[in-house]
Amino acid sequence: MRIKLLFKNFFLILFGLTFAIFLAEGFLRLLGYLPWKYEDFNNIGIYEKDNVKGWISKKGIYEIIAPTKDRSKSIKILDEGDRYTGKNNHNLNKILFIGGSFTQGWGVNDDETFSFKLQNKLLNYKIKNYGQGGYSGVQSLLLLDEVLKKNNNTKLVIYGYIDHHEYRNVARGSWLGLLLRYSSTGHKNSPKVPYAILSKNGSLVIKEPIGYLKLPLREKSALVALTEKTLMRLLTKKRKKIQKQVVKKVALNMKELSNKKNANFVFLNLKSNLNEHIDFFIKEKINFVDCNLELTNKYLIKGDYHPNDKAHTFYSNCIFNELKNKKLLF
Repeated sequence: MRIKLLFKNFFLILFGLTFAIFLAEGFLRLLGYLPWKYEDFNNIGIYEKDNVKGWISKKGIYEIIAPTKDRSKSIKILDEGDRYTGKNNHNLNKILFIGGSFTQGWGVNDDETFSFKLQNKLLNYKIKNYGQGGYSGVQSLLLLDEVLKKNNNTKLVIYGYIDHHEYRNVARGSWLGLLLRYSSTGHKNSPKVPYAILSKNGSLVIKEPIGYLKLPLREKSALVALTEKTLMRLLTKKRKKIQKQVVKKVALNMKELSNKKNANFVFLNLKSNLNEHIDFFIKEKINFVDCNLELTNKYLIKGDYHPNDKAHTFYSNCIFNELKNKKLLF
């Protein structure tokens, strides 16, 4: 009798839990919550896994299909993961660009990127564009450490910054989720990112790459997808408090790394309010260029949030004029 009662209670509990799960699933769907879904733009293969930086562009020519499906653009990646900026003498002094997709020029042709346009203005230099789609400042810092070793005659390093790098630098849960959701726009593997925290004395500490939590049945159940999202938010919530400070520390580390190689460093603002960082830049003698552009439809790729050819022309002219006015090259 005792064993019978135990089995009965077990099945009652199991039935109750199952019913509660189905009830919760139905309620969540009524509220608009859905199972996990990947966004597929069929732009697979431009990035390969990198154990230190998370990923890096690999050599080749890639067709980038727009979200609206009405056009495609070509990206040519060279041996070092840098994007083609036009033919020029590689023995010339170099200008290295690092940053994310705005710097890389995602969604526009090679000759439409601001680095290519700038190359046509600065014929006495060789410009190399190491921008990588989805990169944070932390990833750009790690990449800079590598590429400076390959480019001894570098005179200037320019880091293209947008405000979203704040989230990326500390691997916020929302960013890890977005990165995974759109991973088919370039990745064959689920992307992971290195991130930064601050030590007790305020110095930058870079942690190994991590990715978004992936639970079983996530693509079938809204409840599982919501559980993932909630856990990721809780796990990364504390890092939100330090993200603005991390931006400053990343810039300082980039400057110190560049100066060790006898190169100037410039913090290039492409999209953000730079006011909150200016006092720090002045104190630490970090060169900065403010080319912030309000990205209205006029300056955006149709159906996308990336700058179009007109925006890249603006950036090219702004960078050229600012470098000239601040006598950073001329």
